[in-house]
Amino acid sequence: MSYNINTWRTKELQNLVIPLKEIQKIKYIDVKLVGESSVEIYGPSEGFSINGILNGDQIEISKIETSGEGSGSNWKEFCDMLKTSTGKLIATQVWEGGDSITRLIVEDGKVTEESIEI
Repeated sequence: MSYNINTWRTKELQNLVIPLKEIQKIKYIDVKLVGESSVEIYGPSEGFSINGILNGDQIEISKIETSGEGSGSNWKEFCDMLKTSTGKLIATQVWEGGDSITRLIVEDGKVTEESIEI
């Protein structure tokens, strides 16, 4: 049984771009084209979603998160995908039970996780 994310809060999202092929490496991904270039991507956890604009083979991200059932078992894949990104993401996760809170910082593919106290 995996340890899942109860709550995800995006604190900062600046020019985050991820190659579509890297997103598609995550199991159980569903990519939906909305209109000419908007995409909605759902995935392996109940709270997994990525929204953005398809520009060639890159997704310019406007929203990204993962939480709920399945988020813990796919966390490594999620972070591996972020290692292929450019731009910046800072998000906070409250893990199941509330006894662990982390901050995820992604800057041009460098992924850092740190425990935080509130």
